[in-house]
Amino acid sequence: MSNEITMPKLSDTMEEGKILRWLKHPGDKISPGEAIAEVETDKADMVLEAFEAGVLDQIKLNEGESAPVGAVIAMMKSSGSKQSKSDRSEDMTSDLENPGAVAEEGNSSTPRPIDIRSKGAAKKETPASPAAKPAEQKRKSITPAAVVTDGSGSDLQVHPAMAANLSAAPTAMAAPPPHTDPVVPAHRYDDDESADGHKLRASPLARRAAEEAGVDISHVRGSGPEGRVTKRDIDNFLREQQLFKFRRLVSPREGAPGSREELSSMRKTIAKRMAQSKREIPHFYVTVDVDMEDVVRLKASLEATEISEETVTYNDIIVKACALALGRYPRINASYVDEGIVIHPNINIGVAVAVEDGLILPVIHNCERLSLLEISRLAHQLVAKASRGGFTSDELSGATFSISNMGMLGIEHFAAVIVPPQAAILAVSAIKDRPVVRNGQLAVGKTMMMTVSCDHRIVDGVVAGRFLQELKRFLENPPSLLL
Repeated sequence: MSNEITMPKLSDTMEEGKILRWLKHPGDKISPGEAIAEVETDKADMVLEAFEAGVLDQIKLNEGESAPVGAVIAMMKSSGSKQSKSDRSEDMTSDLENPGAVAEEGNSSTPRPIDIRSKGAAKKETPASPAAKPAEQKRKSITPAAVVTDGSGSDLQVHPAMAANLSAAPTAMAAPPPHTDPVVPAHRYDDDESADGHKLRASPLARRAAEEAGVDISHVRGSGPEGRVTKRDIDNFLREQQLFKFRRLVSPREGAPGSREELSSMRKTIAKRMAQSKREIPHFYVTVDVDMEDVVRLKASLEATEISEETVTYNDIIVKACALALGRYPRINASYVDEGIVIHPNINIGVAVAVEDGLILPVIHNCERLSLLEISRLAHQLVAKASRGGFTSDELSGATFSISNMGMLGIEHFAAVIVPPQAAILAVSAIKDRPVVRNGQLAVGKTMMMTVSCDHRIVDGVVAGRFLQELKRFLENPPSLLL
């Protein structure tokens, strides 16, 4: 007798899911931890994994078809079972006629429960399996055009019980190009050859970075000795690709005048959550101008000294400064839940990723405990993963504060929409050369405008103003961000 595999609920708002691709087929053996299918939810494309061994028996939901949560999508049997369907029917009849009979322990025909969950959720709920780690499955690429530090298309997990979070809004940091064929694993010496027979010289760090980002290293021009590709060359290549992708995203694409497009699950969620936000949340806005001269120098100094494998971005610096300011003004790091206010114990800042059909919000958790370099490393990992897809549910949930950064577009000022049920969202504009007064003299300085949108049910204007002043103070004294 086979076990039913049902459509799991991968988010609190999910009502149905669509099978994008079956990674296993009837007759295939499945080991614990192996991915068996890719499912489209209202949040993102998720990978389902098996946490028990077995054999896929039947597929009841074809690729491209949708089913509500709890519907049977496949059948699985014990890996040792070799019985035919008629044999299993006879066994079932025999069991009914002899209710006292008990299957012998270890009998290969006895089905065992199969636990199918989203990747990430299982890490919390399932003990580590002694089985060997399965080979990584090739996942469907999410083709992002830009990474934005905001959110407006999803639910957020409140403390202690909030919905899983995603969001949508403008932009921050561009995402890498779509996943291509994996590059050669990093090794100590560079003796690979490109398709045209030329030597590919690259440092181990560069090879690892290229592999994580899904970049063909032969396409990267090296700046090191004899054309050697360095980690910095990979970062520069990704930035160039990111700008190209982002411009393509924001430029007019597909759809002709008079045409109609059906909303995907993700876009439906974005529409629902943003309409809810503007309808139910009493927004107010506070803006401040920040002198970024010292931040620009700090970033240049970190790049020159190569103190980190990853290039520290302005976005990383802003995330770190927000974490420090939120620690001093926890009222901003809160949520409105059931006519009450929840002050979150941890500072989890979302870095939203723009994909072709919307935006998802990977989260950097526990920012209050992380150094600037640790934040930068985690942000780079999320950006690299965005090109391949396969975020875990943990990586897409639990944000307590959002940032929307449109600086890469040269935007001088804007206000973002709050992601329910968060208390606030920060809109970050471009760093511009503007006239400033220093010591009574007119000069040219690098300044940046920031606007915080706040929920007036949680935050009063004076608190929002003090929070922005604290954030401004950290950014104008950036050595404090390195402590």
